[in-house]
Amino acid sequence: MNFYLGCKEFLPFGNKYVSNIVVMAFTLVPVVKEDLIDREEILGELYDGLSDPGSTTGYAIFGKRRIGKTSILKELQLRLQETAGIVPVYFSVWDLVEPSLLEFCKKLSIEILEGYSFKMGIGYRIGELLRTPISVIKQILGKAEFKVIYKEIELLLSFKTEANLDRVVENTFTRPERISKDMKCVLLIDEFPSIIDLKVNNSVVGESIIRKIRSISENWKRTALCISGSIRSTIKTAVLSSASPFYRQLIVREVGPLEKKWVRELIVRNLPNISDEVIDEIYEFSHGIPFYVQFLGKMLERKKGKISINVVKQVEQEFLREEGNIIFKEEFEKMSPKERLIILAIAYGFHTPKEIAKQVGDKVSNVNRFLFYLKQKGQVYKKEKGMYEIEDPVFTRWIREMIHG
Repeated sequence: MNFYLGCKEFLPFGNKYVSNIVVMAFTLVPVVKEDLIDREEILGELYDGLSDPGSTTGYAIFGKRRIGKTSILKELQLRLQETAGIVPVYFSVWDLVEPSLLEFCKKLSIEILEGYSFKMGIGYRIGELLRTPISVIKQILGKAEFKVIYKEIELLLSFKTEANLDRVVENTFTRPERISKDMKCVLLIDEFPSIIDLKVNNSVVGESIIRKIRSISENWKRTALCISGSIRSTIKTAVLSSASPFYRQLIVREVGPLEKKWVRELIVRNLPNISDEVIDEIYEFSHGIPFYVQFLGKMLERKKGKISINVVKQVEQEFLREEGNIIFKEEFEKMSPKERLIILAIAYGFHTPKEIAKQVGDKVSNVNRFLFYLKQKGQVYKKEKGMYEIEDPVFTRWIREMIHG
């Protein structure tokens, strides 16, 4: 479930960027500018590498759901927008209403054209132009410097559901190279490994599409890729394993939770006079995951009077009971009966296949099979050899207190 919305404003400070340690308000959308906290190190590395016009080196960032990867990509987009000769294009695979490969290529192509239109000063949104008769578009973009944009729009309009999808993918990922010889395009693709799950004629395209994109990228001269992924199994399939298409082709960085000092910074700047005991409780509940820190902070803002440890614990229970049921219940109900039993066993402290099998009354071989399914869905991960944990610690608490509480 994706709770994030976009933001497109950024204020540069000379040639530097203000350190992101000031939080203006609690929010549940991706944060940028002063609202972003404790991400300057990774942002600095990404910006330095991707803003280099002579480099096509790309990056892959991964981390748990709700850890703040989208905020990093959105902030990076804003910084790159203010950099001469760089065209940043942000797109989230999870934003697709129709999970088809053709729809993905169409939407990404539109975002690419929008990015170049912004840099080239075209006062029209590409999405609107695509609903305009081609003869009118030709008149609008008749100037020499815009003819290439017109040609790309014309090509985009020729997309058909029965089109050669191999050619469609190639046109999409070579589009920046055709539009301009003077500008570098940075494709920021959120939840990139989910491309594997896109469909063609109701059949999942699978890893072959990632291989195709990898093959195209080998010939890039003015394009670089920066991707994110939440589910360990899919990011491993795309980037991390030795058999993956982008293995050692992208610089990989993990996005971790906030340290306690940054959770303190986030809380105190919005809720002054908070005790250390309260901050410790919020950190223990959230495990430093920004989404949960922000959500608890937003709920605490509504409380009147002094915020005590008891008030925080009441808010945590309210969150699990009301918001947790919205966030987690659907995920839990989508699991098969056997998967639910295994998740319950892990939540209650049984972490090895042998321990889990004893709890659920099944064979170890069957438990291993369902653990594999849960790993593919991003619900569990192997902490160490033979030891499994639930990916989201707040989900674990919701299971304990709301399912068998």
